[in-house]
Amino acid sequence: MGKELTDPFEIEMITNLPTQQNSDCGVYVACFAEYIIEDLPIPVADFDVDGLRARFGILLWHYGRNKQLHGESSESEAPVAPKKTRGKKRKK
Repeated sequence: MGKELTDPFEIEMITNLPTQQNSDCGVYVACFAEYIIEDLPIPVADFDVDGLRARFGILLWHYGRNKQLHGESSESEAPVAPKKTRGKKRKK
């Protein structure tokens, strides 16, 4: 806000971040997003990928189970709502 499009922006470099070893980038993306959203420091040591993968799996299972128990559906699974029709324009 209040800056020109060509004004430089600050970049903060963080070193020694955990890096993926296999094809598990989803766990890293989800974790880093969570840390950034919650404004938490990114843990450099003790980054337990297997534990975090299990945690996300449990969270997704719990979410899906709650949807089943309450008969809820996601917006993408819900039936298509009829199009809303606009009222006729008033003449002035």
